[in-house]
Amino acid sequence: MTAAGGRNRIRIRNRIRLPATGPLTPARAGAEVQLMLLNLTGVAVAVMLAQGGAPPGPQNPAAAHLERGQKLIQSGDLIGALEAFDAAAKADPKNPRSYYLRGVVLEKRHDLAGAERAYREAVGRDARFAPAHNNLGAMLLDKGETAAAEKEIQVAVSGDPKYADAHSNLGHVRDAQGRPAEAVKSYREAVRLRPGEASFHVNLGAALRKTGDIDGALTELRQATHLAPQDALALTYLGLLLSDKKAYDEAHEALEKATRLDPKLAAAWTELGRMELRRKQPAAAADALARARVLKSKDATIAADYCSALAKKDLKAKVAQEECRAAVALDASNALARYELGKILVAHGDCAAAQIEIDKFAGLSGVKPEAKAKAQEILKTCTPAKQGKKKTSLE
Repeated sequence: MTAAGGRNRIRIRNRIRLPATGPLTPARAGAEVQLMLLNLTGVAVAVMLAQGGAPPGPQNPAAAHLERGQKLIQSGDLIGALEAFDAAAKADPKNPRSYYLRGVVLEKRHDLAGAERAYREAVGRDARFAPAHNNLGAMLLDKGETAAAEKEIQVAVSGDPKYADAHSNLGHVRDAQGRPAEAVKSYREAVRLRPGEASFHVNLGAALRKTGDIDGALTELRQATHLAPQDALALTYLGLLLSDKKAYDEAHEALEKATRLDPKLAAAWTELGRMELRRKQPAAAADALARARVLKSKDATIAADYCSALAKKDLKAKVAQEECRAAVALDASNALARYELGKILVAHGDCAAAQIEIDKFAGLSGVKPEAKAKAQEILKTCTPAKQGKKKTSLE
């Protein structure tokens, strides 16, 4: 099932960002000191001292600029924060934190090329500076450079074995490389280090599902929604897993809540629609998938699911054929869209066109022999429209 851009994948990136104001909790203070996750309640001075630096003041202008920059981030003044971090870099060119925090701000401003350069400058000044390696690795993963991403994040983990975010990102890399069992190990370590982080439980649950451990995945997602009951993405994946277990009423409750919490979350509408298809409610499925289609108009898998729902609702409906053709246009190798389009053409008595679609469906890689045989059986029921017989048995 698609939850975020591809079937069976929900992945929550874990980069380092400045937190909201408030004191560091004892469970996280050690790691956050190392990662420069500073708040605005006086902890900044303690952190600088813990890392061997001097507190902000007239004798340490770089530290003062860093503190000012972080306050500006908190207030939303990203341009001012960049200026402060530039000043910190000029005052202390060897300090990697100035470049690292500049990268964080540039990511917030969606200047990804600039952020990558800043993270590389940070690790160039201190090859052991784990936060910059982590964020750089996450950016490389976003670009599909999984080998390079793994190298950077491994450096972060080796430099700081208690770095929970880096363990989670290492799980993302292994997941992207098709190594779900190894991803599970990384996610478990992230959960062990920070059990109160809901996103870690979501990612662990997603990886467990890929290994076939649906019960284990459910346990993690229930914990995630316990920790974050208003997290729409966690509820979406919980609904998906409950649908896997055919617990449709509970799945419906979770998915509907997700759509209420975040009406713009396409994944929630998509999984709600797919769940309704599983329990043979094509009208409800079509309604949900129509919302997903609007939100993700270029997503071929959503388009194919919507096409399927419409076809099951009414094969003769013009919109069903239009949506199936749109899905095929988005991805010519989408087997579901080809199959449903073939069925629709049979229903309309357009046997020549149906033959073409079903032949293309049968020629796709990954289509099982029994599915090919069923498609051919459907094709045999086609009666050309000019002969006047339109009604066929297709299911």
